[in-house]
Amino acid sequence: MSPRANEKRDIRPADPAAAVRDLLTLPRLRVLPLAAGDRIAGYGQTGDYILSAAVQGNLTVSAYDHYALLDPGQAYLLAEPGEYTLQAVSSGLYFLLQLRGELTPRLLAERLAQNNLLFHGGAAAVREAAMSLAVLEDEQGEVPGEAASALAYAMLMKLQDLPSAFRVDAGSPLVEAAVAIIQEEFPFLEGVDELAKRLEVSAAHLGRVFTKKTGVSPGKYITRVRVEYAKLLLRDPDTTISYVAEASGFANANYFAKVFRRETGLSPTEYLAGAPRRPAVHTPHFGI
Repeated sequence: MSPRANEKRDIRPADPAAAVRDLLTLPRLRVLPLAAGDRIAGYGQTGDYILSAAVQGNLTVSAYDHYALLDPGQAYLLAEPGEYTLQAVSSGLYFLLQLRGELTPRLLAERLAQNNLLFHGGAAAVREAAMSLAVLEDEQGEVPGEAASALAYAMLMKLQDLPSAFRVDAGSPLVEAAVAIIQEEFPFLEGVDELAKRLEVSAAHLGRVFTKKTGVSPGKYITRVRVEYAKLLLRDPDTTISYVAEASGFANANYFAKVFRRETGLSPTEYLAGAPRRPAVHTPHFGI
């Protein structure tokens, strides 16, 4: 991880080659540690897709005909928004990306058609791309346009594939709040004790209520969410086990491998070898 990953940054990758430019470009990324009440204004032109994400803290996103309140872990997409404003409801860490090219509306066509622009858990994919861009800039001084496009593509694929099977109709405000935090912040949660502390209950009480309402313990539920996300990452043939472990919220690769085998019956390497790959038609060549 770049040591500056959580500092304020404005990264502007180089313009990629023309063939890549038509497919997908990431002209700008902003890393925004904001205090409560801070506002960021911008303008999205024709062909622009503006993606905002809340890693820590709550953020409002507003444009002419859009308004969203993001909880930690969520991301939100604006298509050709014109003037837009982000405002931090609480102090935290936020990301703002500008995307252009035909792949964004193609990959997210179903969501755009349904006006379903809020991505639960999407901040993890945005943060991952942002960290990689920050490392490239630190190492090279300027991010190559083709590299930025490749990272943007990988991010969009993760947003497209985000699972929606973890919603629980628990009939309990406590459990529903716990599920929301888990789904949106699973890569960063330290465990059930932290979850209980944030919900202002004891870990024992949370465990009893959660297990009664859902049939699984909160710790087991966190593990399942992390493993399902890891499966998505393992669909990328260029990924590494260490990277997947860290991105999914596991302490290290060895522990991840042990848990993954227990949950799936396969080692991460075995799953990686047999995981369904994304269709070739969706895999543009970015020249890197």
